[in-house]
Amino acid sequence: MRKIFCVFVSLILLLAAAGCKKQPENNAATQQAPPQTVPVAAISPEVDEAAKKLLTEYFSLLYTAPSVDVYTESSRTGKLPDSITQFISGRTLQEGNGNPEIGIHLPRHISINGMSITGYDLVLVGEQGVPDITSGFVGMNGENLLYFCKILTKVNALPDDIFLECYEQQDDNSFIRRKELPNAPMDGMRVEVRYDVELENNSGDLKIYRAIESNFKPGLKNRLFILNNESITRLPYLDLTKTSDDTYLYPEEGELYEKEKAVIENYFMNLPVLDRERMNLLSHKWDQGLQGVKEYWDTLKITKNSEGTADLIRLDQNFAVNYPYDSLPLRFDMEKIKGIQNVVVTPHPAYSEKIKWYFASFEAQVQKTNGITDEDYIYRYDYLVKLSTEFGSVIIEKVKLNEYHIVHQ
Repeated sequence: MRKIFCVFVSLILLLAAAGCKKQPENNAATQQAPPQTVPVAAISPEVDEAAKKLLTEYFSLLYTAPSVDVYTESSRTGKLPDSITQFISGRTLQEGNGNPEIGIHLPRHISINGMSITGYDLVLVGEQGVPDITSGFVGMNGENLLYFCKILTKVNALPDDIFLECYEQQDDNSFIRRKELPNAPMDGMRVEVRYDVELENNSGDLKIYRAIESNFKPGLKNRLFILNNESITRLPYLDLTKTSDDTYLYPEEGELYEKEKAVIENYFMNLPVLDRERMNLLSHKWDQGLQGVKEYWDTLKITKNSEGTADLIRLDQNFAVNYPYDSLPLRFDMEKIKGIQNVVVTPHPAYSEKIKWYFASFEAQVQKTNGITDEDYIYRYDYLVKLSTEFGSVIIEKVKLNEYHIVHQ
């Protein structure tokens, strides 16, 4: 019995030893090899420059059409417009021209944020007005060059419901215009359109083999679906980026912003004339109606710019809604505003060509009436301001006080 026990113990020890010896081998086998990075094939600077020049010329031509409507029939049939065939490779033209599935995607109607695009116009950058088109080399497909392209455009767009009143949807999800487009509801937005492009390189002769929407859905009907908008992104309408010499990268947009900012700043700079006594007088005139308020504000020069040459606001029968009494900065426990500084005016994310919303904030030195002791405090005010150009010049259409609070005493 003792001999059997000893044999049993020996077997257990042998098995345990064998397991210990194999463990390191198993660990080594399960270790993952370090990830291998595949280097991107290099191209010469000369070829890269030529490719970018070709793509800029191509997309500049493509996105200067007056309306998407000029491309609708080409998108439906695959028959490319004669104006762009000079950029397209012989193989693509020979095998694909006239086929709706050709890999050359043209500008189309797209719905984004409840607005349907009817036309595109290139954004120009710098004093020279160069189209804002960015092309980056991403790799090779055999001998072909692969590029990722971004085109910045200002688009004309209609609210979706009005668009559908003017256009008739076809079986392939394209749209044929049946009515004249109304101007009043038409608005402008800034969007970025993205393309994946493949170029043929025949001994330095570059041609476009394929230029397709990024993240596109296969099949003509799916691609032309108006809510298929994954290749396009809405951007802030005004790009206020500045260069190293403190000039605007987009001069026209910078000039527009400075003009509109000046109207907002001027209006708020006029408001300190409303001290406690005048606010009491204004409250009575507010109850009397438009004429009394207008005459009083004109007397105090609140409605005009600092030179007195242009209107800042235009009071009408909706004055109490558009310029609420409660949105004036002087509150019930304040005696007067001694000064306004640090005015910051920022375009609202919803800002567009016609919907000119701004955030406006400033700090004010306020003299508060606290019993018989006058105290000064610094308050911060945050406003929402809407501008209008309906009467031919920039004026403030609406003002809303979001919040105010003490910064320090």
